[in-house]
Amino acid sequence: MLVNAAESRLVSTLGWVDGAALWVCDPATGRTETVPLGVARYLTLHAGREDRFAVVHHFDGERLEVSVRTFDAPSREAAHLVLAPPAPPAFDGDPTAWALVPRAYTAYLRHPADDFYLVLVDRRGPAVAVETLPWYDETYDKGYQGVIGVTEVPDADLLIVCVQRDSEPVLWDPVARRVVRKLRLAGRLGNPTCRFRRTAPELWVDDYDMLLRVDPVDWSVTGTRGLQRAARGARQFIGAFAFNRDETLCAVARPFSGDVVAVDTRRLRVTHRARVGRQPLEVALLADGRVFARDWRTGDLLSGRLRRRLLTLP
Repeated sequence: MLVNAAESRLVSTLGWVDGAALWVCDPATGRTETVPLGVARYLTLHAGREDRFAVVHHFDGERLEVSVRTFDAPSREAAHLVLAPPAPPAFDGDPTAWALVPRAYTAYLRHPADDFYLVLVDRRGPAVAVETLPWYDETYDKGYQGVIGVTEVPDADLLIVCVQRDSEPVLWDPVARRVVRKLRLAGRLGNPTCRFRRTAPELWVDDYDMLLRVDPVDWSVTGTRGLQRAARGARQFIGAFAFNRDETLCAVARPFSGDVVAVDTRRLRVTHRARVGRQPLEVALLADGRVFARDWRTGDLLSGRLRRRLLTLP
């Protein structure tokens, strides 16, 4: 879930609920609306700067589109890219808009072969390169383990590429086209999401039922916190995580506990909790302690407020 700088608008999308639409919420009133964006199978969102964000429009491999939008007017696109190989890429709109959103995306395409590709937007053009990931080979079960996302390493050309049901995100150098190393997470075989903090040199990653802190100098794990107990001997996954504005707390949705917990980013202790009910999956934490989440199955708005509470978790 994305939040604008003024914390006056939330934007989200859950593919199995929203399809090719954005879910937009006014946190002051709790009012929500759906903003349709065409006929893609589903969308993914990518935070940018200056209240811009990118939307990746995923089809069934025949094409991919990326649009740049603003929180003030999410229905309107500032810039647009269409990839429909073997046709050449097509750009439209304000070329300067690409400087305010990420440059790296991943995509499943059927041409030139059924596979996952790295999509790199050159903001100076703009131009785009669609590249293979040579390390994503038969060592992965491709029917079970798709490429699920890419994160840019700040102040470097390196990228972190995550694979489904895998605890070893790949640190990839797209210039030299080589694997720098694989990050070693908790071995929980989750679907990792990577997020760099703005106020500290740290990478935070989830791995199924755990949250990890990583030092981006040597890529060592400097802290872990289990956040969801097993039930009847089976592990249960956590939902999305998000920092508050000053990054003193990291909120984590727990769909199997009906709540959102907040982790102290300095000590990795669970210090707060908000009971929101049902099965929260997406989450946003505002500066005043309000929590907004979306229900896993229905996409409905769930909300609450953090209350101080120390929890002992595995």
